[in-house]
Amino acid sequence: MKAQISSVDLHYLVEEMQSLVGGRIDKIYHPKKEEVLFQFYVSSKGKFLLRIISGKIMFLSVHKGSYAEPSGFCMFLRKYLGSSRIRSISQAGSERVVVLGFDGKDSKHRLYIELFGQGNIVLTDEKDIIINALQQKKWADREVRKGVEYSYPKREHDFFTISKADFFSVLRSNEELVLLLAKEIGLGGKYAEEVCLLAGVEKSKKKLTDDEKLAVFNALRKILKKPIKAQIVFRDKKIKEIYPFVLSELDGAQTKDYESFNAAYDFYYKEEFAAKDEFVSKHQKMIDKTAAIVAAQQKQIEKLEKKAADNNQKGELLYEHYSLIVNILGELNRARETLSFDEIKKKLRGHKTIKEVDGKNKKIVVDL
Repeated sequence: MKAQISSVDLHYLVEEMQSLVGGRIDKIYHPKKEEVLFQFYVSSKGKFLLRIISGKIMFLSVHKGSYAEPSGFCMFLRKYLGSSRIRSISQAGSERVVVLGFDGKDSKHRLYIELFGQGNIVLTDEKDIIINALQQKKWADREVRKGVEYSYPKREHDFFTISKADFFSVLRSNEELVLLLAKEIGLGGKYAEEVCLLAGVEKSKKKLTDDEKLAVFNALRKILKKPIKAQIVFRDKKIKEIYPFVLSELDGAQTKDYESFNAAYDFYYKEEFAAKDEFVSKHQKMIDKTAAIVAAQQKQIEKLEKKAADNNQKGELLYEHYSLIVNILGELNRARETLSFDEIKKKLRGHKTIKEVDGKNKKIVVDL
């Protein structure tokens, strides 16, 4: 599956998230450096969880998990947003940026969720002046740090609002249609191909007629208004793609339908990520470490007890046959005065009690 969602995916996720509007923040968690979890209470609807994985995805979840004490960034968010109500959830144009508007008791704030590149979570006041961010950074053309006005990199074209004339202008470029849609318009590869299929225009075509351009423009408008019918696509029993609606090219593929696009992502996260990278509090880690030490020590104790029991049994046998062993050792010592170990070994072959003579290590094996 792709590491980051497309702008089209985000459009449909945000559409479903409108159920949060009016809800109040109950709790905020920060289980991992790049991950924040908001718990909302929405009147007459109950509790909702919004999971944000900076730079990758955000979705409504039913899997809460258990977390350790809050991080500094978590405490900061609780201070400014605790008990606030969410007044709006929107996508910033056709960018992979989501804006959460909050109304607090005495102030208003915006939380910007960047789902491109390495991602970021930025809190601003109502005038977009940055109060704090998960990561404070500086680039050649923008800066994210406390006290400066927040901005995000914008494409030249917003495919939600682009006019027919501007769209036709983009298609004048001498480049393959699918590449123009994917890069210049910003649809990404899969949805660019879907637009071409819906329009009935070959995706590799470079020079389009006005009728073909209009067909492509209408196809773009169509996929942005499709009703949600979320699907997970499997290949070799592994999740490969998640789509908000049925794509034309997926006919015959192994798929599973979901009641919502967010629910499909929640399932994917649980199956593909959480099981591999489940959060464990530092207290639980200490408990697990101690338990492992105790288990290792118990095994060592069992080995020592077995060894002690074996040695005890050997000691008892030696005590019972003390006279016999003393006689054997005496005879062997006298034989060593005139014979080599090899000669002694030959003479003792088939002996009733002495079973082995080890000349190298000067040992004998007796059967008691």
